[in-house]
Amino acid sequence: MGEGEGGKEMTDYKTKVESLNPVAIKLDQHEVHAPGHDNWRVLACDQCEDKFALGPNRIYGSRTTEEECVKQLVTILAAYHQHKRPHQNNYDLVG
Repeated sequence: MGEGEGGKEMTDYKTKVESLNPVAIKLDQHEVHAPGHDNWRVLACDQCEDKFALGPNRIYGSRTTEEECVKQLVTILAAYHQHKRPHQNNYDLVG
């Protein structure tokens, strides 16, 4: 995840996410990427339309399902709006 998004090369990112858990990476940002993760789907925030790529670790997979991770991310994104905070560039989802 994160390769070539918005025309940026992987080496242009400042941080590489190396989580064993599934992750959500915000699209159209150039701070972080997760090259060791697959991409299940892209999910847009219901309130602001920010888009996130969700996916499990390529090697270790995930104990949680894609649907459970989607539900978790939706809850996280809603909480950020409730507290009037901008979304982070990445979220580590409990696997």
